[in-house]
Amino acid sequence: MKNRINLSALKTSRLTSFFMLFILLCSHNLTFGQQTICIGSVKHYSVDTSENSGLGSTGSTYNWNVIGVLFSGTITQTVTGSTNTATIDWQQTPPGIYTVSVRETNSNGCSSIQNLQVIIKPLPTVHLNDLIICTNPITGNWLNQGILNTGLSSSTYSFVWQKDGVTLPNTTPYLIVTQIGLYSVIVTNNSTGCQASDSATVSVSSAPQATVTVTNPFDDVQNIVVTIVNGIGNYEYSIDGINFQDSGNFSVSTPGLYSVIVRDKYLCGSISLPVFASGYPKFFTPNGDGFNDTWNIIALPNFSKSKIFLYDRYGKFIHQINSSNYGWDGTLNGVNLPATDYWFTVEYYDITNNLQTFKSHFSLVR
Repeated sequence: MKNRINLSALKTSRLTSFFMLFILLCSHNLTFGQQTICIGSVKHYSVDTSENSGLGSTGSTYNWNVIGVLFSGTITQTVTGSTNTATIDWQQTPPGIYTVSVRETNSNGCSSIQNLQVIIKPLPTVHLNDLIICTNPITGNWLNQGILNTGLSSSTYSFVWQKDGVTLPNTTPYLIVTQIGLYSVIVTNNSTGCQASDSATVSVSSAPQATVTVTNPFDDVQNIVVTIVNGIGNYEYSIDGINFQDSGNFSVSTPGLYSVIVRDKYLCGSISLPVFASGYPKFFTPNGDGFNDTWNIIALPNFSKSKIFLYDRYGKFIHQINSSNYGWDGTLNGVNLPATDYWFTVEYYDITNNLQTFKSHFSLVR
């Protein structure tokens, strides 16, 4: 059987004669050979397999034990026929020297102990990091090279690489990858034969290409919506450059020019998108105190191309605001107009350069 250590096979005819003497003297402690294994090994052990059709000495019972305070595995003895065999799962028992010991007690109550020295060797230490390859968001071309590296020496270890379960021809300590997938490496210590493995996922991401719109301009609460046009990244969004969220939707209650940042969580790139949450004062107070002395549209995209027309409550045109002035000061031909509601129409081009029209009213307060 594979990995089977047969203590009885180590006995010579001289030892067999010695065992006959043991039956008479009833107390002996014998050590047979040495075994070298790796951490995590599962091994099978047996004694007296040449006797009683392999079931050990007739009338004898066998008790298995591992001597070593750091032993942390499990011992499973045969439960049928005879206990002259055992399986030891060494699990994570640390490197060191241990003793597999079996006590045989015959039908007369006499016992002897047979020992096997076991040396546990450490496994290679190998760790692969997952790779994120940055790509062009339009073409998908890789922008950086992907290297999986064990960091180990080829003079001490040998290497077997696999991609998605298929063995690759590469036998170097590192692997240059050109495709996404699940990669793994089996590392063998050339002197001990101990093996360890690890795996890593190679995936791609990219900088975003996106557009931003305001779904309800001039409302008291406006919705800013970011739409990804190109890109395969895992993106997060911010409207203040500090706090980021997974959603590209924002609600704002203060009109103004905002800059929405969209960035790839894997650092493949980011973009900043200006967006106008247009609004207007619901009232103004042209009293010369330096506060709210003029009225104008707030955060209007393409302001130089826009036209803003003001009317009194009867529909009479009283003023036009454009990029050459700072707004309306509440006068008509230099004369203060009365405190009341006034109406306006704004014609403007949105961020996508489409002509839009909006109408509403505000109050002049004196």
